[in-house]
Amino acid sequence: MKCSIFIAGLLVLPTLLFAQMRELSFYEVRPNTGEIVIDGKLNEPVWNQIPVHQNYYVYWVNNPGPGALKTTYRMVYDKKGLYMAIVNYDDNIPALRRTISEYDNGNIWQDDCGEFYFDPAADGIGYTKFTINANGAFADMRRQDAAVVMNDWNGIGTLTAATVEKDAWIIEAFFPWDDLNGVPEAGSLWQFCHTRYSWTKGFRGMTSSPGGNYNATDKFGYLYFSDGKTKLSPEKIGSLLQTKAAVPWCIPSGNVLVSCTGPLLKMDSLPELLKQEMDKYRLFMLEIETLDKNGSSKEVSKIQKTVNGTAKDPMIQYRAYQGANDALFNIKWNILLNKYYK
Repeated sequence: MKCSIFIAGLLVLPTLLFAQMRELSFYEVRPNTGEIVIDGKLNEPVWNQIPVHQNYYVYWVNNPGPGALKTTYRMVYDKKGLYMAIVNYDDNIPALRRTISEYDNGNIWQDDCGEFYFDPAADGIGYTKFTINANGAFADMRRQDAAVVMNDWNGIGTLTAATVEKDAWIIEAFFPWDDLNGVPEAGSLWQFCHTRYSWTKGFRGMTSSPGGNYNATDKFGYLYFSDGKTKLSPEKIGSLLQTKAAVPWCIPSGNVLVSCTGPLLKMDSLPELLKQEMDKYRLFMLEIETLDKNGSSKEVSKIQKTVNGTAKDPMIQYRAYQGANDALFNIKWNILLNKYYK
């Protein structure tokens, strides 16, 4: 009996450890270097000269996999405000839903749209939200805290535009600092989240920050306003997030995975971590095939399809193999339990 209880405990341990390590989202907002016209066309040179955030995740899931549709955002700032460009790729553009054209319509979320949450205090309490659809129409509101929500709040200088292409629809926007309820300096750290609603093949939701949504403000990502000159190292990013994010967390920075489970930062080679998970995956597959060639074939086949269909981004692959290995670990020990402790 004690042995059975011990093994049953082992079944949940890897999954719990995996679920507790929250992945963070981080983006460097650089100073604007040119004129931007808000027309939804993204033909200004500046948009090709700055980082692109392109990791999006399944909406409303605590420890999500990659989102169903490719989505990207880019931002720059100056003394006037924040400029943003969003590209929403879609596999069924003719079915794009865009029924709202007027300002501040409360039903705009039922169109293909993006919701953008800005939290200058970076404390997960208050935010200003803008919802922009594929017509370029938008609605705005502000939350002071969990008890005070101002749905009738209106900004005074926000500009938005959208265009539709054959495989994507595009948002371009400008937010003056007054509308964002804060003015950053070089070195400021805000929280931010973009959630995308697609209705072209039923509802498909994506979020720029794993787990981030209006009901999980503590899981918003981070915007770092840089001077555009100083290169951000993984160590610098880690030290910035240590001041804000609750442990345990991790974040990819190039080929480095920065993680924090206590007072110290840890730097690991992301390619090496991925290799370790892939090796572990192959070993589990061999063990399960040896123990039970046919009994678990459907479950194993489903896991294989998930892994093989994963995007080539190293962090997404690393997460996919971690999840697969947790599932294979449980399959392996279920086989052993049924074989020896039934």
